[in-house]
Amino acid sequence: MPSEGKPQPIDTAVITTPNDVPTTDLWQLAPRREHHTARVLGQDASDADATDVLAALALGTVIRRVLDDQEQRLLFEGLRHGATWEQLAGALGATDLAQVQAAFMAWAEQLPDDEATEALRLVGSGKAK
Repeated sequence: MPSEGKPQPIDTAVITTPNDVPTTDLWQLAPRREHHTARVLGQDASDADATDVLAALALGTVIRRVLDDQEQRLLFEGLRHGATWEQLAGALGATDLAQVQAAFMAWAEQLPDDEATEALRLVGSGKAK
Protein backbone atom coordinates (compact mmCIF):
# COMPACT_ATOMS: atom_id res chain seq x y z
CA MET A 1 0.00 0.00 0.00
CA PRO A 2 2.36 2.72 -1.19
CA SER A 3 1.83 6.37 -0.42
CA GLU A 4 0.79 8.67 -3.24
CA GLY A 5 3.69 9.59 -5.50
CA LYS A 6 7.17 8.59 -4.45
CA PRO A 7 7.21 5.60 -2.05
CA GLN A 8 8.01 6.57 1.53
CA PRO A 9 10.17 4.53 3.94
CA ILE A 10 6.98 3.50 5.78
CA ASP A 11 5.80 1.78 2.59
CA THR A 12 8.70 -0.65 2.47
CA ALA A 13 9.67 -1.00 6.13
CA VAL A 14 9.39 -4.39 7.75
CA ILE A 15 7.77 -3.51 11.07
CA THR A 16 7.80 -5.92 13.99
CA THR A 17 8.61 -3.51 16.85
CA PRO A 18 8.05 0.21 17.49
CA ASN A 19 11.75 0.78 16.79
CA ASP A 20 11.22 -0.39 13.20
CA VAL A 21 8.80 2.45 12.43
CA PRO A 22 10.68 4.97 10.27
CA THR A 23 8.49 8.03 10.94
CA THR A 24 6.22 9.59 13.53
CA ASP A 25 4.03 11.34 10.96
CA LEU A 26 0.52 10.28 11.88
CA TRP A 27 -0.72 10.82 8.33
CA GLN A 28 1.60 8.00 7.25
CA LEU A 29 1.24 5.75 10.29
CA ALA A 30 -2.53 5.54 10.55
CA PRO A 31 -3.21 4.22 7.02
CA ARG A 32 -0.41 1.65 7.34
CA ARG A 33 -1.83 0.44 10.66
CA GLU A 34 -5.32 0.28 9.17
CA HIS A 35 -3.97 -1.77 6.26
CA HIS A 36 -2.43 -4.37 8.59
CA THR A 37 -5.41 -4.36 10.94
CA ALA A 38 -7.84 -4.89 8.05
CA ARG A 39 -5.75 -7.80 6.81
CA VAL A 40 -5.99 -9.45 10.23
CA LEU A 41 -9.53 -8.53 11.23
CA GLY A 42 -11.14 -8.00 7.82
CA GLN A 43 -13.56 -10.09 5.80
CA ASP A 44 -10.83 -12.16 4.20
CA ALA A 45 -8.21 -12.61 6.89
CA SER A 46 -6.80 -15.67 5.09
CA ASP A 47 -4.03 -13.51 3.55
CA ALA A 48 -2.90 -12.25 6.96
CA ASP A 49 -0.08 -13.65 9.01
CA ALA A 50 1.79 -12.85 12.22
CA THR A 51 3.77 -10.08 10.51
CA ASP A 52 0.52 -8.16 9.99
CA VAL A 53 -0.36 -8.54 13.67
CA LEU A 54 3.11 -7.41 14.77
CA ALA A 55 3.08 -4.44 12.40
CA ALA A 56 -0.41 -3.34 13.53
CA LEU A 57 0.59 -3.58 17.20
CA ALA A 58 3.92 -1.77 16.72
CA LEU A 59 2.33 0.98 14.65
CA GLY A 60 -0.43 1.37 17.24
CA THR A 61 2.19 1.77 19.95
CA VAL A 62 3.99 4.50 18.02
CA ILE A 63 0.72 6.28 17.21
CA ARG A 64 -0.27 6.19 20.88
CA ARG A 65 3.11 7.63 21.92
CA VAL A 66 2.80 10.45 19.39
CA LEU A 67 -0.73 11.26 20.50
CA ASP A 68 0.24 11.14 24.20
CA ASP A 69 3.09 13.58 23.59
CA GLN A 70 0.86 15.86 21.51
CA GLU A 71 -1.81 15.76 24.22
CA GLN A 72 0.66 16.91 26.86
CA ARG A 73 2.01 19.63 24.55
CA LEU A 74 -1.55 20.82 23.95
CA LEU A 75 -2.18 20.92 27.70
CA PHE A 76 1.00 23.01 28.00
CA GLU A 77 -0.27 25.40 25.35
CA GLY A 78 -3.71 25.47 26.94
CA LEU A 79 -2.17 26.55 30.24
CA ARG A 80 -0.04 29.12 28.43
CA HIS A 81 -3.22 30.52 26.86
CA GLY A 82 -5.14 30.72 30.12
CA ALA A 83 -7.25 27.56 30.10
CA THR A 84 -8.19 26.11 33.49
CA TRP A 85 -7.56 22.53 34.52
CA GLU A 86 -11.32 21.98 34.52
CA GLN A 87 -11.52 23.13 30.90
CA LEU A 88 -8.55 21.03 29.86
CA ALA A 89 -9.82 17.93 31.64
CA GLY A 90 -13.23 18.49 30.06
CA ALA A 91 -11.66 18.65 26.61
CA LEU A 92 -10.02 15.30 27.36
CA GLY A 93 -13.24 13.82 28.64
CA ALA A 94 -11.51 13.23 31.98
CA THR A 95 -13.15 13.55 35.36
CA ASP A 96 -10.06 13.17 37.56
CA LEU A 97 -8.19 16.48 37.54
CA ALA A 98 -5.45 15.12 39.77
CA GLN A 99 -4.75 12.33 37.28
CA VAL A 100 -4.55 14.80 34.36
CA GLN A 101 -2.23 17.06 36.36
CA ALA A 102 -0.04 14.17 37.51
CA ALA A 103 0.42 12.94 33.93
CA PHE A 104 1.26 16.46 32.81
CA MET A 105 3.78 16.97 35.61
CA ALA A 106 5.48 13.64 34.86
CA TRP A 107 5.74 14.66 31.20
CA ALA A 108 6.96 18.17 32.10
CA GLU A 109 9.77 16.82 34.28
CA GLN A 110 11.29 15.19 31.18
CA LEU A 111 11.47 18.45 29.23
CA PRO A 112 14.64 20.53 28.89
CA ASP A 113 15.18 22.62 32.04
CA ASP A 114 13.76 25.93 30.78
CA GLU A 115 10.61 24.32 29.39
CA ALA A 116 10.18 22.12 32.46
CA THR A 117 10.39 25.13 34.74
CA GLU A 118 7.74 26.96 32.74
CA ALA A 119 5.46 23.92 32.51
CA LEU A 120 5.65 23.23 36.22
CA ARG A 121 5.04 26.93 36.96
CA LEU A 122 1.96 26.80 34.76
CA VAL A 123 0.53 23.87 36.71
CA GLY A 124 -0.47 26.33 39.44
CA SER A 125 -1.79 28.91 37.00
CA GLY A 126 -4.50 26.53 35.82
CA LYS A 127 -6.25 27.20 39.16
CA ALA A 128 -7.59 23.85 40.44
CA LYS A 129 -4.75 21.92 41.99
